[in-house]
Amino acid sequence: MNISGVPLLAEPSNLPASSTLPETDWENIPVHENDVTTVLMQRWIACYMLYDWNLHHADHAYLSNKCNWVQQTYKRLEGTATDAASLKDTLTDTFNRILLEDVEDFIQTHMRVWKCDRLTVEFQVAKVTAEIFSNPKS
Repeated sequence: MNISGVPLLAEPSNLPASSTLPETDWENIPVHENDVTTVLMQRWIACYMLYDWNLHHADHAYLSNKCNWVQQTYKRLEGTATDAASLKDTLTDTFNRILLEDVEDFIQTHMRVWKCDRLTVEFQVAKVTAEIFSNPKS
């Protein structure tokens, strides 16, 4: 389930597999999502909902941040040479890393605010994730 409603999926332009991209072309190439992105999105939403139990607010916040994460992805890859064959994976992995860093920041903040250990936060994140994203049992 992708509650964000805005897929990042699109195909790169017609680049030969052996070409490399100069830094000025990064923002013309879309970022792709994969299963890892979905899991990280669910964890991010769960972390958000530990502060504000409103799925609409969490979804809106995720979408707002997603634009920034995509820009950070391009910025992080500026000046690097990437061949077209690995471009999709490089963009996706970089985006996922940035999203994971944001999830980690959420967890660290929860630990500070709640004055608790990581296991306590992870347990709460798991509970929220299960409640929000698990399929209803028949």
